[in-house]
Amino acid sequence: MGEKKPLLTGKNVATACFLLLANILVITAIWLGIRFGTLDMMAIVFLLKVPISGSDPTNFYEIFILIFTIGPAATAAELGIFALINRIRRKRTEKGKRASVSTWIVEHRRLISVFVLIIALGIVGARLRIVKYVINQFGNSPIYNDEYVDPQEVQIKAPEQKRNLIYIYMESMEISYSDWGHGGAAKKDMIPEMTQIALSNICFSQDGTRLNGAQAVTGTTWTMASLVAQTAGVPLTIPIGDNAMGKKAYETFLPGVYTLGQVLRDNGYQLEYLIGSEKKFSGADIFMRTHGDYTIKDLNYYRDNGILPKDYYVWWGFEDEKVYEYAMDAISHLGCSEQPFAFTMMTMDTHFTNGYRCRLCGDEFPDQYSNVIACASTQLRNFLDWLSCQPYYDNTTVIIVGDHPTMDTKYMDTLPDNKDGYVRKTYCTIINSAVEYKPTGNERQFTAMDMYPTTLAAMGFDIEGNRLGLGVNLFSGQETLLEKYGLNKLNDLLEERSDFYDTLMYGDEEKN
Repeated sequence: MGEKKPLLTGKNVATACFLLLANILVITAIWLGIRFGTLDMMAIVFLLKVPISGSDPTNFYEIFILIFTIGPAATAAELGIFALINRIRRKRTEKGKRASVSTWIVEHRRLISVFVLIIALGIVGARLRIVKYVINQFGNSPIYNDEYVDPQEVQIKAPEQKRNLIYIYMESMEISYSDWGHGGAAKKDMIPEMTQIALSNICFSQDGTRLNGAQAVTGTTWTMASLVAQTAGVPLTIPIGDNAMGKKAYETFLPGVYTLGQVLRDNGYQLEYLIGSEKKFSGADIFMRTHGDYTIKDLNYYRDNGILPKDYYVWWGFEDEKVYEYAMDAISHLGCSEQPFAFTMMTMDTHFTNGYRCRLCGDEFPDQYSNVIACASTQLRNFLDWLSCQPYYDNTTVIIVGDHPTMDTKYMDTLPDNKDGYVRKTYCTIINSAVEYKPTGNERQFTAMDMYPTTLAAMGFDIEGNRLGLGVNLFSGQETLLEKYGLNKLNDLLEERSDFYDTLMYGDEEKN
């Protein structure tokens, strides 16, 4: 018998490393596909550049477990296959038989592992659409030159009697959770209270019997991007080489845009923003501070003021039950002033995966996420019941929106009517609008960007031309960009880099 070679040769170690990395990439790609479906590369680039403190790490425990269990196991199995082939080769050689194929495999195992790694990189690249993203960075989209309306260059006139605004972002809330008869995808309506709220008010539906909402387009598919789109009328798109979101420590955040908060601040409004996590997550604090100078109340605010224990932390910070409780207190104080107010709040319990099950959640549905979604609907109804009893209610416009569709595609696949052809849309309703919406028989097709001028119109503001940013006032009947271009074409235009958008991103500063 020939002398056995040592196990830990350079070739074997390199082969093991290449295979392990390939397995990790494939596992990650499969997991991302199951959990998120089609991913927005812009969201990944953005999240790599901003603070993630305040996020809930349990959302990613699953992938870490898979990587550290299946990854090494698969690598060991693959190395075992090489060892088995090598053993077969030796036996055939000892018997005087040719073993050319097995010999080639054994001698080129490192090359094979590199090839496997390249395939894995290709799988991840396809899943994340990296090539398309990189190619788009060398383009110059015409959409801003053709369609963008600078809010500082048109007249925005406030009404004589200024209305208050309460703007509620509901995490991952979409109309799919309603039943098919009301425009949803569920067999049984999980959000019956919210369904009736929307149908009893304004949701820009065709005939007032089915829910309608915003379609998610490029640069609006995660929380911070949706907030930017709904208040600035533009998507949040970060160039791959950008460092303004990192080196400058968030001194600026889209300094070239003029937002809803700035319009209201310049018209004498008090501005407050309440969130149940840390305000610095995704740079929200910088955006809200530099675009309206909001008073921000977050997890640390309630800790520092002794309202929450110093070590209190559940889910992303504190649960929605407390968000609504603290919102009632904050709104009550704002309502006592003669100065108009704009209060923005954001819920979080319905974040993937499975949501946060609080003490108020029931057991009507067989899975946790459905029960959490149902609980969110009930909590909102209770909050609106309280609000309707306040003396300032009639002079307050209330807007309730989903920030983006849920990212948990695995859950969405369980909804019986979420099939090919069904269009998922975020929840949207406007209560106490200063202007009436008259259905035209055609369901409005719109995006989060259209909420900027629509919100001001609902508050009684008069907007010259009925357009701000890339958004269109939905009360005006003017064609939205989604209606004009269609979803695919609009996404293509928004994905492509724009010189004009760079001026919004960097303001008067030169790009570094």
